Amino acid sequence: MTWVRPNTTVAAIAVSLLVAAAASEAKPDKPPKPPKPKLELLTGTEQGALRREEIKVGVKSRRGEQARVVARFVVDGFPDDFVFRLGPESTKLRDNDGVAHLGLSQRQLEVLDFAIKSCHGATLAITATVGKGTGHLNASLEMPPDCSS
Repeated sequence: MTWVRPNTTVAAIAVSLLVAAAASEAKPDKPPKPPKPKLELLTGTEQGALRREEIKVGVKSRRGEQARVVARFVVDGFPDDFVFRLGPESTKLRDNDGVAHLGLSQRQLEVLDFAIKSCHGATLAITATVGKGTGHLNASLEMPPDCSS
């Protein structure tokens, strides 16, 4: 009978594969990312924002009880645009829904009124944070119907 010596490199590879497989099974899974809140601009027109003196933003989220909303409000102007920061505004979420009321200052109302009269547009970049999830929305306010060109 002949004795055959096992190949040590093959044995070492087999052991290392078993160790790697065991280590990969021991790693905990990453926790799922929190869902991002969904945003909706509820104030649709420049005239509506001027009349109500605020911009309403709807927030929907399945996670969390409170939303924090901030916005960048840009009114087209001549020669430069007018840039304003709205918020932060906190709102409670009931049945996964909430409405944030971003109030406009007297200066913001004057600039918006000028934009309506001179047929300039206004846009919003809105960010809402619920828990660890953050949602974004870029939207424009509709101009008055007589500004169609």
